[in-house]
Amino acid sequence: MRNHLLDLGVECEMKDFLDAAPRMGKFLERAFKLEVERAPWAYKTEYWLWHRFPLMTHIVRRLFRLLFQRGVAGWIAEFKPDMIISVHPFPAQLLGQMRKRGNRTLGLTPLATFLTDFSVHPLWVHPSIDLHLCVSKTAEEHARSQCSPKASIRTVGPFVDEKFFRPVNQVIAREQLSLPIDRTIVLIVSGSWGVGDVDSTFRALAKEQDLFPVLLCGQNRQLKQRLASVKGGVAVGWTTDVDLYMAASDIVVQNAGGLSALEAMASGRPVLTYKPIAGHGVENSRAMVAAGVTRLVEEESELATAVRTALADPESLMAAAAQQFQPHPEQAILELLHRARPKRRFVSDSPAARGTKVLLRLGSAFIAANLVSGIIGYRGLNLARAASDSHYIYLTLLAPGAAGSSNRLDRLLLQNNVALVTTGSIARSDPQGLLHAYRNGVEIINGGTGHSSDFNFILPNNDLSGGRSTIDSVLGTKVNIYLPQNTINAVDLAWAGIHHQTVVPARIVSIAHLPSLSVHPGAIIEIRSSLPAAADVTAIEAELNRLAVRGFTVAPLSTLSNGGVPA
Repeated sequence: MRNHLLDLGVECEMKDFLDAAPRMGKFLERAFKLEVERAPWAYKTEYWLWHRFPLMTHIVRRLFRLLFQRGVAGWIAEFKPDMIISVHPFPAQLLGQMRKRGNRTLGLTPLATFLTDFSVHPLWVHPSIDLHLCVSKTAEEHARSQCSPKASIRTVGPFVDEKFFRPVNQVIAREQLSLPIDRTIVLIVSGSWGVGDVDSTFRALAKEQDLFPVLLCGQNRQLKQRLASVKGGVAVGWTTDVDLYMAASDIVVQNAGGLSALEAMASGRPVLTYKPIAGHGVENSRAMVAAGVTRLVEEESELATAVRTALADPESLMAAAAQQFQPHPEQAILELLHRARPKRRFVSDSPAARGTKVLLRLGSAFIAANLVSGIIGYRGLNLARAASDSHYIYLTLLAPGAAGSSNRLDRLLLQNNVALVTTGSIARSDPQGLLHAYRNGVEIINGGTGHSSDFNFILPNNDLSGGRSTIDSVLGTKVNIYLPQNTINAVDLAWAGIHHQTVVPARIVSIAHLPSLSVHPGAIIEIRSSLPAAADVTAIEAELNRLAVRGFTVAPLSTLSNGGVPA
């Protein structure tokens, strides 16, 4: 879009919305990436909630206003734009709210948002945006179903860099990229992050003698390294030669319906969709199939056949894709630039009233954020889980001291794969006992600081890192498994993911209640004791005998980080 406008002599200034609040922006980016990569089910649920509960959109609008408005207003004051175009839902919502509330810095500046997806998420549209630009008729239909009848919505087609439309000799492109000339090249794209199950897509196609997959891994270095040794294809890291790879390919396989899919259509390459990522990827795929620009492959066994079938008759997909493009997609933007917006009444609250509203909204935002993150955290990112169809269970012990002064108890824990949970408080009160247990081979688990605190939205790393730092200093090594004693939420779990911590949720029971404990396969149990070490030994031995009679095997807690199957 920017290049289209620059070619027409329109001066453009481009800003990354997340830079308006750098710390929060970086956190949002990392948290979203973790969610898409490691908890797609959570992103799928979140995406479903946006569509079913409009209240969530209102909450997000208020959060954006509190966190990002100052930075965005500063940019507007600095550049004094004649028009503002958003190409992401977040700035669209913020700008819409600023206009709705009569923000004086924004004033009457015309606002447009470009809906880059074939399927339109509720956060894309806002009643105070002057013009919604759609990439396709399918997107326009979705947008109209979520807007008022008076909303201005137009289909302008994709904005794609002109270099993707230029014809390039396929043989020359392959020679420049050192790709085989005599094979059918399947280009696999998955965005700049390289997300989704593209690993299996690449491996499945690499087995075919007539096909040669080329995977663009983007910034995902681990993905490229994993596939470096796979024969029959090539995995490519970050590259600015995407247009050349498009020219060298015969067909493109994608999983999100984003810019790469549009670039493939501009390059005249048929597009298949396989294993779309959760949320917008799935919705985009459905909308693209409805528009006739892609075909959805359901099973791995069908993938190679689908590639060959599409290449046997590529015209149907390519013709539908070509219809999406318009000769002058920027025309609607130029028209809005020259059209005066009706005057609006500005908000003129007193400073006291504005201050009261800010406090009330901050309180509401805090409560809502804790509630939503708590719901997500209940199932959450980065939680280690056990296989429920196995005969394994997992036992841990948390005693008032480190419990390491008893050689008999240490041997019992070691021989039966029972881990010792300790907190920062216990480690400080009995460092020698903890060190004794560790040197005897007992598995040590971080139980946090030992203090009750549920204000984890403000201090997300307090319990996890506070307990870990004390325990690490006593043992002289890092403990990377965290068994929380307090309530956790999505913020805690995102922090754990960033710092490579495995979070293990356990059922906490008193040692006195062990005789009546009901155990199911895959159970993770923390035995909390206030008894002397000798009494702990007797009670744990009795429980181990009961579990053995029922056919259960106690597995080391550390195996949960490998998917819940003991090594």
